[in-house]
Amino acid sequence: MEQVNNVLDILEKLQDIETGWMDIDKNIYKNIDKGFKKKYVLSNPEETLNNKVGTSFDLVEVERTYFKNLGLKFNTYFMIYYESKRIYTHTFVVYEENEKFYWFESSWANDKGVHEYMSLYDLLKDIRLKFIKYNNIKFMDNDYLCVYKYKKPKFHIGLKEFYKHCESGENVLI
Repeated sequence: MEQVNNVLDILEKLQDIETGWMDIDKNIYKNIDKGFKKKYVLSNPEETLNNKVGTSFDLVEVERTYFKNLGLKFNTYFMIYYESKRIYTHTFVVYEENEKFYWFESSWANDKGVHEYMSLYDLLKDIRLKFIKYNNIKFMDNDYLCVYKYKKPKFHIGLKEFYKHCESGENVLI
């Protein structure tokens, strides 16, 4: 992976990556619905950069590598909402600098960039509101929305294994 010098360099490295995913046979798809639940596997950062496709799950792993190389204090988060017929998810990076919190977003087109907050609570509250809007959730029961701080997963795991990994992380209340 190419070296980055700052957080804005990371955004630039990820700007050409489209929404899509890779399966266990390394086939690339740009339609998230067809076969995604059964065939998706978490790409490693090099695969995401080379294939130029990824989900927020894949992008966060690229970001994890870059943030680690920059030496910034950061965490990765998994937001999930369990509705009766669907599950909505998103992953993202939060880093701290100069006693402020920053949401780094490279997946959601309307929110790409770096967003500054005075507290982690304010940051997570704002992402929750954007999550509701992005997924067009009409009536959300907050009891079914969970946020987990999670550690680096194994690569090439399936969707269920990825969810299980994230859900075994620290439950964060907002």
